[in-house]
Amino acid sequence: MICPNCNNQVEDNARFCYHCGTQFAQAEAPVNNAADPNATTVLTPDMMPQFNYQNQASPAQPQYAPQQNFAPQQNFAPQQNFAANAPQPNAMPVAQLKTNRSFIKTLLLSMITFGIYALIVYGQITDDVNLVCSRYDGKKTMNYYLLIFLITPLTLGIAAVVWIHKICNRIGDELKRRQVDFHFSAKDFWLWGVLGGIIIVGPFIFIHKFFKAVNKMNEHFNMYG
Repeated sequence: MICPNCNNQVEDNARFCYHCGTQFAQAEAPVNNAADPNATTVLTPDMMPQFNYQNQASPAQPQYAPQQNFAPQQNFAPQQNFAANAPQPNAMPVAQLKTNRSFIKTLLLSMITFGIYALIVYGQITDDVNLVCSRYDGKKTMNYYLLIFLITPLTLGIAAVVWIHKICNRIGDELKRRQVDFHFSAKDFWLWGVLGGIIIVGPFIFIHKFFKAVNKMNEHFNMYG
């Protein structure tokens, strides 16, 4: 007989096709053709039981374990938002500068030491300003002792005025850069130190503000470098 699936010839009593594997129904008696007993009988699909391939056991599929649900990522604390260009704390400041200078103390000790103490204080302030500001503004204030004992006499006092004008602006600019809430500049020198001399107490007010500005600058430097 002929396999209805692949059209290959198989034996009459075959239970399945040797070529394609199609299973056949086992007939109780052979089907003969009356006209030609030797003729080969072709099985038609309606003569065979319907075979449901879906019922066949399919090859075992690999069973995968469900994907593990990992714990969500930890939520870290948000980074602190510092102000733009604000210096960050420095664990090792370059130096610890003085932050307790005062006008009254300087005045009294200068009177006792005949002005020597004032020279020392202003010399130290010059060094402090150069240490704190020079790496940012690229400038350098003239040594105070050189100014007082040599340059000022040669310039008839003009160099001293220029010196105090420039150092006040340097201190004020550094306070702005460090975002310190204290306004100071050369305007304070001209307003209180020069014009304020008309009311006598003006220069004293200027020196007080000058020392306060230096103290705030040094305090910030001691903390942030």
